[in-house]
This record gives sequence, structure tokens and C-alpha cells, in this order.
Amino acid sequence: MRTAKKTGHSVSRNAAISIDELTAQPLPIFAHSARAFRKVGNAGGNTFEGYGDIILKDPGLALHTLNQLQAASGKSLRTEISSMAQAAMMLGEERARRLPLGHPQLERSLSGYARTGYIRTACRAFHAAFQAWDWAHIKNDHAPQEILLATLLHDVAEMALWVAAPEKMHQFRKLLLKDGLPTDEAQYIAFGESLEHFSREIAARWHLPGLVNEALRPENAKLPRVRCVMLAVQLARSTERGWYWEKTERVLPEIAEYLAHPLDEVITHIHKNAVRAAREAPFYPVRHAAALLPMLPGGEELIIEDEFPEAEAEIEAGVHSTERPATTPKPQASPPTEPSKGTPPSQAQVSESPAAQVCLMPQENIFAQTLRELHRGLGKMTLSDVMRKTVHGMHDGIGLNRVVFCMLTPKRDRLVSRYMVGADNDPVFSRFEIALDKPHLFTRLLDKQVSLWVNDDNRKKFWPLVPAEVRSLIKTNSFFAMSIHVRGKAVGLFYADRRSQDCALDEQAYKQFRQMCQFAAKGLANLAK
Repeated sequence: MRTAKKTGHSVSRNAAISIDELTAQPLPIFAHSARAFRKVGNAGGNTFEGYGDIILKDPGLALHTLNQLQAASGKSLRTEISSMAQAAMMLGEERARRLPLGHPQLERSLSGYARTGYIRTACRAFHAAFQAWDWAHIKNDHAPQEILLATLLHDVAEMALWVAAPEKMHQFRKLLLKDGLPTDEAQYIAFGESLEHFSREIAARWHLPGLVNEALRPENAKLPRVRCVMLAVQLARSTERGWYWEKTERVLPEIAEYLAHPLDEVITHIHKNAVRAAREAPFYPVRHAAALLPMLPGGEELIIEDEFPEAEAEIEAGVHSTERPATTPKPQASPPTEPSKGTPPSQAQVSESPAAQVCLMPQENIFAQTLRELHRGLGKMTLSDVMRKTVHGMHDGIGLNRVVFCMLTPKRDRLVSRYMVGADNDPVFSRFEIALDKPHLFTRLLDKQVSLWVNDDNRKKFWPLVPAEVRSLIKTNSFFAMSIHVRGKAVGLFYADRRSQDCALDEQAYKQFRQMCQFAAKGLANLAK
């Protein structure tokens, strides 16, 4: 059984649900969508545009439309669909009109917290999609509806889990909201895998458009259209907890940078978008993000009270369950400042805020299996196969919360993330990048294939060599790193940590990290022959 350590305690990790189980039942559509389809059909006029507008407000109907189109054409949809009106047109008027007929309707097929959870997720997905669509217009994108659709379906795994395994989703939400666990760790405990993994599996199984697939890989965050999707998804997720929640306030400057507009103007515009999204889809019978705009700072517990009424008394009394993971204590000293170059940071200087932490437990069987697969695949596996297997082996097998492989750019002036796991839906960390224009720790590591573990024994020596922008990005002061060389020439670098100082790195993990890096280097060397 997979386990994860909650600051000294072990908690069960559920066995991963299979893709067959996850896709056995279709996502339901809203009864409102079926009624709206009938109205458009009866009204005449440009029915395809009308159908397209309805489809883009209902993730289940959007997925059903793509599946029907895939079945009809027998061809991949990766580059064909730029709008749902186009999809309806490709189906033909009669088939498009019949799309909702015979398909499960949410109001009849789901009940209890499965229904509420699905509606809440779909509403959040539409809010994200509307924001992304608007930003795409601001950026003069060639196909804003492609971005809207990719954003709408980004969280398809969550919706599928509310249908196929609602108890797992309920557990995930409890871990996330009541226990305050980081998103990635809560996912692995509840599902045995990440939600993005499940979404990628669904996207591959149903041949969803290419941008849907691209936006499900954190390493693609540097691509402008993918970044638009990721930022919108992150905004919609964080505003579930309020517009003044710390994660909302962190993502807003990122959006302003992306749109190249002043922050105050962007915030006002985003608020207006939230209201417009709520007005566009009033049929979602849950609280929209726009409804939280009048809420004062400090009201982030509102959503917890809504989802878990049994927690209300605990919140009011300031009492938490004894099973809650330990939190990082608030420092008693004055607020932290940027450490001087010669001073290693204290925990207070690195930690942003108190947060529950989960330490992933090593899984020796997965570590050994990954090494065997890398060994058997020498000379046969592609670069993507080698690297994805390696980073996931480090995460699942060694128990490293965040793993990144950065590749050198053609000009050899930067290390840019190419493969990543454990980014916790963070669009900032997902753009992991290290400039090499000045000498520092990582330029030295690239001189030859060497590894380093920054820890208590050597931090005083090595921490001043870590660039300030990297310190700000990783927000921890202990990590593993190893450069990878092929034919005597540096090609990239692995970085890994356990996110929090509550989850200490150890000698065994370092040994296994190096071992897996060496296997990956052999795989790259074979590809270069």
C-alpha cells in the first residue's frame, strides 16, 4: 500500500483508479443545455453558432461533442477544431441537434455530494474558461475559442472522478480544505496519482485537441497559450477560497505580467469578467466566484463551511481535528527579510506562510521497477519516455515532492524546465528557469557531471552561491541537483526537493537520486549515438 507521512504520521494512499474505471461512464450534461438546444433548433437562424455557445458552457456536452465528432470522422482532433460552432457544423445539423438526446443528464444521474461536487467543478471550469477566452482576445490570439475549450476541459479528471469515484473526490477536498494539504500531496493520498495524470490519460484516450494535452504538462508553462490556460485555471481554483486569499493575491501579478497591463487595471478587469461569467451561465446552482467579490479579507473559510458543514463548529471555536497535519509554527521574531549573501536563511525566511505538509514516503518497489524499465529501455526509449519515467520514478519511488529536469537552451545561456512533477498547479514554479549569464552554483555544477545535496552541513558554503531568483522560486533551503552530460558536454540538470523543511532529505534518497540521474544520462547517451 502506498503511504505518505504527515509530519511523523503515516496515512494511507489509495490505489490508483484505472483509466478504464474513470472513463466507463460519460460526463453528464445539464438539463439546461438540453432545453437550450431545443430552443435554438426551434428558433431557426444560425443554429450552429447557437449550439456552439451552449456547448462551451457545459464541459460534459463539450466532451460529448468531441467524442461524437471523433467517432464520426475517425481522425484525430488535435488540430482540427477551432470552435464548437465548427464542431457542430462538421457533425451536420441533424446530428448536432440530437447531441443531448439519450445522454445522461446531471440532475437525474448524480446525487448528494457527487452532484454538488460536479456542479462546483464545472462552474469553476467555466469561470476559468471565460477568463482565458477574454485574455486570448486581449493577446490577439488567432483562435480564442481553442483556449476557452482547453481551459474548460483542463479539469476533466475532477469531473470524471465525481462521476466514477465521488468518495475519493470528497476525501481529496477534505484533505485540501480542512487539513490544508498542498494540492499535489492531497491528490496522491486520495487517488494514488495526480489529477493532471488522469486528465492526460483521458485526453489521450479520447483524442482531445492538442492544446488540451499541452496545458496538462507543467513544463509547457513557458508557451504563451498554455500559460494563459494555466493562469486562468489557477485563478479560478484560488478564487474558490476568496479574492483576498493568499494564492489569489499571488497569481494576480502573474496575470498582469502575462497581459502586459498594470496590476490595478487587470484586477478590475478580472473582477468584471467574473461577473460576466456568472451572468453567462446562471444555470449553475452553486455560488459563483463573482459572489465572493464583496467578501472581506479573512472570510476564506466560507467554502469549507459550505462543503463540510460539520467543520463549522471547529472553525468558529478555532479547534482542529487531532488528525490534522502539523503546521509550521509562526515565527516569533520580526517579519523575515531577504538574507544577506553570506547568511543561510532560517526557516522563517524561506517559508511563505504556515501550511500543512505531507512528506511522501519512498516506495522501493516503484524505485526498483523504474530502474529496471530504464535499463531495459536503453537505446529504445525516446527522450520524453526516459525523462518522464525518471521524474515520476523520483517522485513516486524516492518520495521527492518536486522534481524538475532543465535543459540547456541552444545558446547555452539558460536552464529551462522541460520535464516536471509536483509543481502543485503553480504557474510560477512551472516556469522553472535558471539564468546562466553570471557565475553561480549551477554554472559550476554544469562544468562536469556532478551532484550536490545542499543540507545543514554545507549550507553555509553553498547557499550564498544560489541565485536570488532561484531562492525565491524554490522557497526551501535543502535540495538535490545533478548535471547531466552527454559525450562530455552538459545538456541539462535535475533538481529535486521535498518542498518543505518539515520533510527532510536523507542520505538514502540522495543515493537513489544520483542512481536514477545516472540511468537517465545513459539513456540520453544512447539516444545520441
